[in-house]
Amino acid sequence: MTFNGTLEELQSLVEGLGCFGHWVHEGAFEMLVIEDGESNLRLNWWPGTGTLMLVGDPAQRRDLEPRLKEALAGRS
Repeated sequence: MTFNGTLEELQSLVEGLGCFGHWVHEGAFEMLVIEDGESNLRLNWWPGTGTLMLVGDPAQRRDLEPRLKEALAGRS
């Protein structure tokens, strides 16, 4: 997945999907630590390349990943 907007635009997009947590700057990438009380999901974004990666337990990604891809496609 890729996202070539600003951090603020990405934050708005994921909040629109009901994903809340805190953002951490990790050198070359930004990371959203999703705080839903159930999962260990993280959303990593490298602004330089636009690479966007949802990481964590595959069973927990199953619901969010397709919705995220659909939201990203809707931006095109």
